[in-house]
Amino acid sequence: MKNNLKHKAMILLGIVLILRLAFLLKLFIIGKPVDGVQVVCVTSANGQSLDLQADTLESAMALRGWKQQQDGSTLYINARKVLVSPLFHEGHYETSIDLEMIETIILGSKVIWSENES
Repeated sequence: MKNNLKHKAMILLGIVLILRLAFLLKLFIIGKPVDGVQVVCVTSANGQSLDLQADTLESAMALRGWKQQQDGSTLYINARKVLVSPLFHEGHYETSIDLEMIETIILGSKVIWSENES
């Protein structure tokens, strides 16, 4: 009977540890998609290229996993926000984008540059 209780306690402890690990992974590694509102962007067009600087508005947040995907004349930029850790500690992103065949740039869900507005 005593061994059965210890076995159940060890299973319960294992489940709690796995849930805690999953929670920490979500906060520090997986994160949430950036929706554009949580980031301030500064753009500067130089002929056929656009310099983009993005910073997070939230303190203790890092930006990671930057991906660019072009669909027609629209460039979509996606990133994820995670809590600052030794793995991810940068809340700043800089890039230069070739504007050939691009009319609109969207970060998350927010239009950050449009050829019509430049």
